[in-house]
Amino acid sequence: MPSQSPNEFVITSSVRTEIVLRAAENTTSTDALLSGIDASDSAVYDALSTLRDRGLITECSRGWELTAHGHLVADSVSAWQYSEEFLSTDPRFWKNHRITVIPARFRRRLPEISEYEIVRDGPQDPNRSEDVAISLLDSADHCELTTPYYSRRHQEAIPTHPETRLLVTREAIDVSIQRYKDGHREELNQLEPSSIRLTDCQFASVVTDKALKFELPRLSEGPTNRHDGERTTEPSDHGSVTDTTAIFVSETDSAVQFGRDLFDELWADSDPLDPYVERQFPELWE
Repeated sequence: MPSQSPNEFVITSSVRTEIVLRAAENTTSTDALLSGIDASDSAVYDALSTLRDRGLITECSRGWELTAHGHLVADSVSAWQYSEEFLSTDPRFWKNHRITVIPARFRRRLPEISEYEIVRDGPQDPNRSEDVAISLLDSADHCELTTPYYSRRHQEAIPTHPETRLLVTREAIDVSIQRYKDGHREELNQLEPSSIRLTDCQFASVVTDKALKFELPRLSEGPTNRHDGERTTEPSDHGSVTDTTAIFVSETDSAVQFGRDLFDELWADSDPLDPYVERQFPELWE
């Protein structure tokens, strides 16, 4: 019995990988493989032989084609390559942030976003990531926003459009209302209550017609909590989004669709705002 899985067997050889991916697109002749792959003829013949022995590829009158098993392996290899390419854009971001706050099936979809940029704060521009996030809100007619923290700047920049929707944690709502009660905010809310629902999600995101932005909690031994009037939230055992100094930004169509799909799923699983405010802050309800 072969010691390697079919996936591992393919991806540990660049020649085998290229043959499988080419054959996944179209039935391919031996001559086309020999001329199109940057490898010796003997390496191509050897790869074809071993792939056939593994039951991944077969030869027909028109050339080489994948078996059903081969197509499944090709799909897996393609997904692996997309994932590798996606991570290679900025490995440091993915090593330093907690991604388990995003539902598993959406984590698996991240590579479909394709192109993105990680915007970081720096010594000469300590608020760069937040400035970029605010500019996305300022330029949007409406948005879908998820946040586990209260931010005065974000609150002021959110477009007050009927299609704008917010998912906010209970902790962020508590801080927002307390700041209103303490006189730090002139208005409690500029949006209809039906546009705001409660979530338990511990990441921040903004989806507009043109872009997706999200922030993930940093991996840290002990989260810090900022009380500077800009961002405030409760401490978490798993790190806090308020600790982050980098944000993910993408303007691809697939990123916008990803963001909308994720927001819609979270919205469907969220709770209405009014019953919570009525229960926790009856003086405001009256």
